[in-house]
Amino acid sequence: MGPPDDQIERLRAGDTIACEQFVREHALELYGWLYRLTGRREEAEDLAQESLAAFWESIRRKRPPVAARIWLFSIARNLWRERCRRCKARTEPEHRALDTIPAPGQPALEVMEQAEMVRALEAAVAELGAEFREVFSLRAWHGLEYTEIAAIQGISPNLVRWRFFRARKQLRRRLSRWFDTCEKSHE
Repeated sequence: MGPPDDQIERLRAGDTIACEQFVREHALELYGWLYRLTGRREEAEDLAQESLAAFWESIRRKRPPVAARIWLFSIARNLWRERCRRCKARTEPEHRALDTIPAPGQPALEVMEQAEMVRALEAAVAELGAEFREVFSLRAWHGLEYTEIAAIQGISPNLVRWRFFRARKQLRRRLSRWFDTCEKSHE
């Protein structure tokens, strides 16, 4: 789509093609990240819609200080954190029963074990503190660079690295059963 400055200017100008492409490129990724943070589909959908609406409103008023994608994720993070402050109630992630249905020719036991491992990982990530959960999700599942995550969170890249390291360490400890099983099966 061109350099980030060009992209922002096209978005600010209301270029329909640029706007549609931006949404196609980032809406699903944003929803996925919010789903991992909230653990609830409906809440993630609401937050994604609110984030996109706030993004379009803010980009019309002022030029973002960072790339458009980072600006969108920053807005989403702020909306999510505000919702957390208001709710103060922790919710459990939804169980996705369809994840346990094997594909034709796939052993049912293998699918069940994979689904169990995914649920364990999701539960372990949900137990992380918000700062660690955000960093882990953005880095591990969305592939953002430390500098991009730092811009979203308003912290230094070194602090992002430290939070990611701590999140991985906590997850490894919580999921030690899975790591021990994998290591034994490779012996």
